[in-house]
Amino acid sequence: MEFRRCGRLFSYGLAAAVTFIWSVTFVSTKYLLTYLEPGEILLYRVALAYAVFVAASPRFMKPADLRDELRLASAGLLGVTLYFLCENTALSYSTASNVVLLCGISPLLTGIAAHFFTKNEKLSRAFAAGSVLCIAGIFLIIFNGHFVLKLNPLGDFLALCAACAFAAYSIVVKGAGTSYTPVQTARKMLFYTLLSLLVLAATPVIDLHPAMLARPAVAANILFLALFASAFCTWGWNIVIWNLGAVKANNLIYVTPPLTMLFSALVLGERITPFAVAGGALILGGVYISQKIRNGGN
Repeated sequence: MEFRRCGRLFSYGLAAAVTFIWSVTFVSTKYLLTYLEPGEILLYRVALAYAVFVAASPRFMKPADLRDELRLASAGLLGVTLYFLCENTALSYSTASNVVLLCGISPLLTGIAAHFFTKNEKLSRAFAAGSVLCIAGIFLIIFNGHFVLKLNPLGDFLALCAACAFAAYSIVVKGAGTSYTPVQTARKMLFYTLLSLLVLAATPVIDLHPAMLARPAVAANILFLALFASAFCTWGWNIVIWNLGAVKANNLIYVTPPLTMLFSALVLGERITPFAVAGGALILGGVYISQKIRNGGN
């Protein structure tokens, strides 16, 4: 099957699967942060995900094209290494509400970047209207009627850097990997990600506690993040971007907060308030409007 030309229904189904997984990974990460450092969690999950892709495509791949190779390296460093390190570190300095809100603007930043750096994804009224509704919905869900925004310059700056990194990754990966299959593309991206993390592991940025992996619950959560959040989602999201475009694909990320809200209610017993319901409705409406964007931004 040629995944670069698969149908829109398949692409949206794959996007739904990826966004659902992203919306529930916070439970695993929250648990793991009790035993492991943020950078350490990322290193373990990327290493295991890379091993999966090596097993799926074991043949050594020489760079087919230098420009393509640089794009894949940049995608891995931007979309995984920089994004997750900035986001997780931001949580150490700023409130979770600030971080989620600032990281949540990555689809908007993607649209702006695509307008200037791509030929067929221009800003449109539908995109602008959908983005406004989605951001308003995220605000309602996060602050849940308690509209107190505390500024934490370093943490908020890092969260904004994470959003910018993911937007840049989306633009870069759209034109990357043209010489490889989706599995090979994901493998190469994660290779450069893993290489950067191994370098950081030799510095104080990543502090390792491998003995904690002996705990069954820790190992199980790492496996979940590696196999699903890193391996499957890296493979799947690249295909979604290739088939829907960077702007349409990233606008679907807006549905993550409502999914997280529902998952929190089902698993953690958190209460769903009218503000959260209104926020979810705004997001779903905004995503629907934003998907009306046609090629060329009409």
